[in-house]
Amino acid sequence: MIELRHLHAVIAIAEERNLTRAAERLGIQQPPLTRLLKGVEQELGVQLFERHAKGMRLTSAGRSMLKGAYDVIARMDETVEDVRRIVRGETGELSIGFTNSALCHPSLPDMLGQFRETWPDVGLTLTEGNSSQLLGGLREDTVDVAFVRTSIPDVSDVVVELIVEEPMVVAVPRTHRLAKDAPASGLKLTDLENEDFILYQSQYNNGLYKTIVDACLGAGFTPRIHQKGPQLLAALNLVAGGLGISLVPQSMQQHHAGQVAYIPLSSRTALTAPLYLVFRSVRMTGAKLYFIHQARRIRQNYGLVAAE
Repeated sequence: MIELRHLHAVIAIAEERNLTRAAERLGIQQPPLTRLLKGVEQELGVQLFERHAKGMRLTSAGRSMLKGAYDVIARMDETVEDVRRIVRGETGELSIGFTNSALCHPSLPDMLGQFRETWPDVGLTLTEGNSSQLLGGLREDTVDVAFVRTSIPDVSDVVVELIVEEPMVVAVPRTHRLAKDAPASGLKLTDLENEDFILYQSQYNNGLYKTIVDACLGAGFTPRIHQKGPQLLAALNLVAGGLGISLVPQSMQQHHAGQVAYIPLSSRTALTAPLYLVFRSVRMTGAKLYFIHQARRIRQNYGLVAAE
C-alpha cells in the first residue's frame, strides 16, 4: 500500500539524485530508504530509478510516479491549509439566527455587509425563528449566533448579551385620529385604553407581547386585543389595513410609511424593545469572534456598556 512517506521518498530521491543526500533530507539512514524504495517498486511492479555512477536517474515509470507524487502532496497540502483556514474561521460557514423583528433593526443589515467585506470566503446562512427555535439551533450547532428580542433562560455555555434597547412607538393607521391629534410630548399608554390592539405573540407568550400587556396593566387598564399576528410584520400589515393599532420597536418605522403613522410615547412611558445577542461559548472561530465583536460595537454606538 502506497503511503505519503513513500511519495516523499520518491520526490527526495528524484530531486537529490543521490540516496545518501535523500536520506539526510528525510532524516533517516540510507539502508531504510533503500528498503523503502524497493518496497514501492515491488508494490507497483515497476522500476522507478536506474542506478548510475553519477547517481539515481528516473525511468519513464518513475517520471510518471514523480508527477503523481507532486500532485498528491500538493492536494494534501491544500487540504491541510483549507482545514486550518476553517479552524481559524477564514473559510467555512457562519449561521446567523434572527427573530422576525430583530432583522428589521437597521444596524444589523449594515453589520452583515461589513462582515461580508472582511470575511469574503465565509458563507453566511440566515435563519429566521422565534427565541425558542433559535436556542434549539444553538444547542444543536445549526446556529452559531442569534439575535432575539427576549432574554432566554440561563443555559450552560450559552451567552446572552444586551445589544440595543430601543424605544417603542405607537403604530396607527394614517387616517386614525391619533395620527392627527397626538400631543407633541408623545402619547401616554392611557391614551390607548379604548383602542383596538393588534399584537404579535411568541410561542411561549414571553416576548414583546408580554412586555406590552404588562405595561398596559401597569397603566391601569387591560388592552383590548382585537387581533393577534404571528409576527411583528404581520401585525403592521393589519394596522396598515385599518384594523387597529400596535406598539412596535422604533426601528420598524420604515415599514408601511405611507399607510401607518408612528407616534412616540411620552418620556415618562418607559417602554422599550431589547435586542439580545445569543451564542454558545464553544467553537469560537475567528469569523465568529469577529462577528460577535461587530455586534458589541452596535451596543457601544447606542451608549450601552460593553461586555467584558
